[in-house]
Amino acid sequence: MYFAAMRSAEVIHLRLEQGHLPEAGWGMLNLTGGVVAAGKDWTDGGEAYEVHPLKRRAATASRPVPIPPHFVRVLRAHIERFGVARDGRVFQNQAGNHVDTSAYGITWSNARECVLTRTELAAGLAKRP
Repeated sequence: MYFAAMRSAEVIHLRLEQGHLPEAGWGMLNLTGGVVAAGKDWTDGGEAYEVHPLKRRAATASRPVPIPPHFVRVLRAHIERFGVARDGRVFQNQAGNHVDTSAYGITWSNARECVLTRTELAAGLAKRP
């Protein structure tokens, strides 16, 4: 998220075809929207999630984001290890569905504890993605 200045909804929506991930050098993501958890009772199609356009942009807008070589390697390794969802999403849960926001928050919290110092944790650094 931080390497590409992405919102969590954009990360959950990221699809393989939105990325140019070369073997070496800088890559590019062309972000087109985000997945929002609304609940089955609140969506038009009865799904738990809806895809929305990019925040504060026209419905058809996209956002090109250059990504550094390190992040390109991380994404390539992730795709190689876990594959992509049936619809091309880069990130999925074990059942191949959207990553749940509550699971995402737990993982984020655990990651903070693994990489930040006590002082950084106490200061609230990166408390929210």
